[in-house]
Amino acid sequence: MKTLNFRPLSRPRLLFYAQSEKMSIVDSILFWYNLKQINRAHRNMIRTFVLTDLDPILEIEQHSFPKSPYSKMTFIHLYWLYPKTFWVYAGQPKDQEKEEVYGYLIFSKDGHLISLAVHPKHRRRGIGERLIKKAVESLAVKKIWAEVRQSNQGALAFYRKIGFQIVGTVSNYYGNEDALIVQFLQG
Repeated sequence: MKTLNFRPLSRPRLLFYAQSEKMSIVDSILFWYNLKQINRAHRNMIRTFVLTDLDPILEIEQHSFPKSPYSKMTFIHLYWLYPKTFWVYAGQPKDQEKEEVYGYLIFSKDGHLISLAVHPKHRRRGIGERLIKKAVESLAVKKIWAEVRQSNQGALAFYRKIGFQIVGTVSNYYGNEDALIVQFLQG
């Protein structure tokens, strides 16, 4: 009897295996498990923003920044300024036809993270980290930075976890509250 790897197989290898082998019950289960993992991986993606994403992003913004959310016009302006670096993390939930926006990232090509937010019901699943990782990979700069509200302990913990360090403060950046500058230096 052949032994199978438990790591997900690529779709072509998986289909070849299914067609060329007589599968036992265990092999069949592993085959469908791998197929399910591949399909799940293809459901979620990072892509550039389109205007139909605006309403879900406004909802995410309201949940994420209730003290000072960006307006619809601000997002349209940011899209006009950064059309190639305004990204959304979108996916298709099980049993749904329609794609759902889970989070977004807006950044400049000089390394400034302008805004990052993930819908509260999708947090702690690696979405923000994946968005930033892809941005870091796409940028040709060594330094990436963002401003974070001093009282936003969740965001500060997130940035620290993925390797950012606090490097400065901007007094009254949010009107009555300071911003901390977090920075990541590529090695």
